[in-house]
Amino acid sequence: MVLDEAGRKEVALEYCRLMNAGDLDGVLALFAPDVRFEDPVGTEVLVGREALRGHLGAAIDAGIEEVPGALTAALDATSVTLQVSGTMGVPGAGRVAFRLVSLMRVNGEGLIFEVRIIAGQSDVTPVSAG
Repeated sequence: MVLDEAGRKEVALEYCRLMNAGDLDGVLALFAPDVRFEDPVGTEVLVGREALRGHLGAAIDAGIEEVPGALTAALDATSVTLQVSGTMGVPGAGRVAFRLVSLMRVNGEGLIFEVRIIAGQSDVTPVSAG
C-alpha cells in the first residue's frame, strides 16, 4: 500500500499538532518502531521510538510551539518536506525562535520511518533572556 501525497502531508501536520498539544504518546504513535530521526542533520541519529521519547519529550517540556508552513511531496511515494517556524525554551538561553525544514519519509501504513531536520545555528535566534 502507498499513502498518497495528501496523506503524507496530513501525517506531517499531525506531528506538529500533537507536539503543540504536548501529546508525547500521540506523537510517538506516528513513528515506525525502527524510525531514524536526525535533529539536526549532522548530529547523532536516534533510532527507535523509545530513543525519541527523551528528545521529543524535552522539546514538549520546553514549551515548543510549532507553526507549520509550506508542505511539499516528492514523487518517491514516501517523502514530504515541511517548513516549520516556532519558539521554545532553551536552558540558559531563555526562549528562542527557530526555523527549519523537516524531511519526513512515511510508509504505506502512515507511519514516519525517517526524519531529517535541516537547521543551522543562524536559524535559531533569542526571543527573551534566560
